[in-house]
Amino acid sequence: MLEPYVRPGIDDRPDLDKALSPEDKAAVARLAIKDRRRPPEASADQPEAQTVRLAAAGSSAAAAAAASVDTPAPDMSSAYLDMRDPMVAADGQRPTTGQVSRLNWGFFAASILVGAPWIALNTIAMPNAVARLFGYDTAALQVTINPATGRPLPVATDLAMPLAVLVIVGVVASMFAMPLISALSDRTRTPLGRRTPWMVAGGVLCALLTLLLGQNIGIVVLCIFWALMQFAYAMLSAPLASAISERVPDKFRPRIERWHGIGVMLGQALGVCMGAFGVMFDSFTPFTYTAVLFAVSGILSVLILPKEPSSTEQPRQLFNSDQVLDQLRPPAHAPAFARVFTARTCMMTGVGLTGVFLWYLVRFWVYGKAVVFTSAPLTLPAGFLIAGMAAATLVGAALASWAAGPISESIEEKNIPTTRVVAGACLLYAIGLGLAWGLGVWSTGTARENGMLLFALISGFAFGIYDSLGLELVMDSLPDPRRAGHDLGIYALANSAGLALAAIIGALLVNAFEHSFGYYLLFPSAIVMVLLAGIVTLAAESAQ
Repeated sequence: MLEPYVRPGIDDRPDLDKALSPEDKAAVARLAIKDRRRPPEASADQPEAQTVRLAAAGSSAAAAAAASVDTPAPDMSSAYLDMRDPMVAADGQRPTTGQVSRLNWGFFAASILVGAPWIALNTIAMPNAVARLFGYDTAALQVTINPATGRPLPVATDLAMPLAVLVIVGVVASMFAMPLISALSDRTRTPLGRRTPWMVAGGVLCALLTLLLGQNIGIVVLCIFWALMQFAYAMLSAPLASAISERVPDKFRPRIERWHGIGVMLGQALGVCMGAFGVMFDSFTPFTYTAVLFAVSGILSVLILPKEPSSTEQPRQLFNSDQVLDQLRPPAHAPAFARVFTARTCMMTGVGLTGVFLWYLVRFWVYGKAVVFTSAPLTLPAGFLIAGMAAATLVGAALASWAAGPISESIEEKNIPTTRVVAGACLLYAIGLGLAWGLGVWSTGTARENGMLLFALISGFAFGIYDSLGLELVMDSLPDPRRAGHDLGIYALANSAGLALAAIIGALLVNAFEHSFGYYLLFPSAIVMVLLAGIVTLAAESAQ
């Protein structure tokens, strides 16, 4: 009987499962290459993501992103540092020409949709809600004149402290919300991707909480809902910043980040106008259309952007609370970074002293003198003035973004230290504060309105220059390029620290004096803090 043909090396190979002993199998397993998929980089460690968050912190900070100053963050994972293709994004996708265009306009639209309602809440809607809780209906038609002072009642100096408490609660909640949501978003494994579900859910949750914040509730309940609002907004904004870092290839990132910065500037101005015009009709009106805009912001952003790739194949990562707390630990043995952080805190304190109480400043200080009243509520001129200030700030920030590049090149050619230009920007901001304060104290008629408009224009330009050129000082002060993302996140906390200090100092000053005299003191105290920021910046030059 013929035997079947045995192919050499194929049919005569032994069955290794039967031929090898358990000890042999263990030895082979030790030599085998284990193909373990590495988890993607955490968003807290992405320098580009932290840079985007800095740009979204304010219109002037966005001017730095929109400027042509070349101050990239030291990103050790950049494709330009190795042989990877810069046309491929960090998530492994190679977007087509049409998808790059959608990424550009998608993040531009998202910055407006997300930023505008948030600014409307912080600038106008929430301060007005606090005033309504304490019996000050700023949209009231009837105005009573105090015969002793000749000014309209109420002056509402007792509103500063509850507003300060609300601001501090929001700052503390936001400090924990951003790192927590970032860590949870990094670990999301869905067919829709890591960021998309959070953005959609965050927009809807922001809308629901906004409607609750607009109700007549006590200050304690208002603070609780405002703290929850910080987590909901983090669900919307933190994944958006991470998506820019992950989905945009290095080749197109400067252009898309620039358009994102322009969108933030427009969103900031639009948000202030939305709040100012909305409160003219009713104190609840700003909450209504702000909630609508929040609800559609996440959905529209996801629809405009290309579809995010699935994250189901991403390795599972256990949640560790230390990863959240680590984002709040400052770098050790970094004196240069500490000086830059201190200067930023002082600057944001000076900015916040007028920014936190802007609605009360305009409503109860600019229009706090006896004027010829009509049947129209005082919110009409106050709303128009704040809208004009928003437009003036936008013009100043746009001029700063245009001028920052030539200024940077000029000081580099003339070998002028950047610290002196940044300190000069602080001085210019103080001059704008001085104009608003001087015209308000010593002049009558429309001088206060003109002073506030001049202040908005000058401060928008000065703060834009401060951020655009000051970013160079920040990048130079980073102690370890390998931890640039973490350290930039710590630097962003200076915004929160400055805002909290501004709320505390402003509330103490306003409550210390009767009538509207406390509001006068916001301007000189802001001047002191801004000049202190310039002095600390110059001290950094001498320390070098």
